[in-house]
Amino acid sequence: MVGRPVEEAVPGWAGIADLVPIAAAPGAGTRAETVPLELPNRELWLSVSGVGFLEGTVFAFRDLTEERALERLKSDFVSTVSHELRTPLAAIYGAALTLRRGDLALGEQQRESLLAVVANEADRLARTVDDILWTSRLDSGTLQVAIESCDATLLAAGVVAAAQAHVPGNIEIELDTGPAVPQVAADPDKVRQVLANLVENAVKYSPDGGRVEVSIEPNDGSVRFSVRDEGLGIPASEQRRIFDKFYRLDPEMTRGVGGTGLGLYICQELIRRMDGRIWVESRDGGGSMFAFELPASP
Repeated sequence: MVGRPVEEAVPGWAGIADLVPIAAAPGAGTRAETVPLELPNRELWLSVSGVGFLEGTVFAFRDLTEERALERLKSDFVSTVSHELRTPLAAIYGAALTLRRGDLALGEQQRESLLAVVANEADRLARTVDDILWTSRLDSGTLQVAIESCDATLLAAGVVAAAQAHVPGNIEIELDTGPAVPQVAADPDKVRQVLANLVENAVKYSPDGGRVEVSIEPNDGSVRFSVRDEGLGIPASEQRRIFDKFYRLDPEMTRGVGGTGLGLYICQELIRRMDGRIWVESRDGGGSMFAFELPASP
């Protein structure tokens, strides 16, 4: 780059040159300007400022691309949470008003249906708030994990039984366990939470129905839990980001799938704190398999 004009050294410089503030002398207090720089294969956001000298101008660059991406995710998260809270609140409010109407004679089935709306939407609100609280505890380092020897098969059976009680009619949930699954060294409550989240996601991302299979098997000193579905699947380009905080596969909810974008992030952090690992195998339109491994109990 030495000896070359800045227009050649920095691609896209011509488009941002007029936006960069240039101080007349060092310490003049000129504020840096954040500008986008278009490169052949990506976009950078740079904080740029300059100081003029007799020999030319000294420019200072700071790459803010990751910070901009995080701010955008946070902004999207606020919008998402607002939607995730507003929608159930509206349903609860509407059902409550209907139940209170004195001029409307409701049959027992109608009353039960409206009360079910209130209960289900209240549960949805609680899950949204729980996601936010769990994320806060993870980020602040206040989450405590109590490792003990647990019965992996019993843990999975409890999660599957709870899911089967509320599963849509077009989805079938099955549990498949190996013949000699060892005890697992983990926090049982955290394992239940992770497994329940993965099963819930498998059901949620199978809008056309199908089979959800939960399996447990020993694997070289570890216990592997896996949840396989026949749903929408995940494009290969999205899989590396699926566990990122705030990330949602369907941000515009074009397929009717909502969520805060925190569930899989929480799962990953809980598994990591129990000395395990979690991953996904999938293809777009071909279903998904989420799996995690935890150490077997000595």
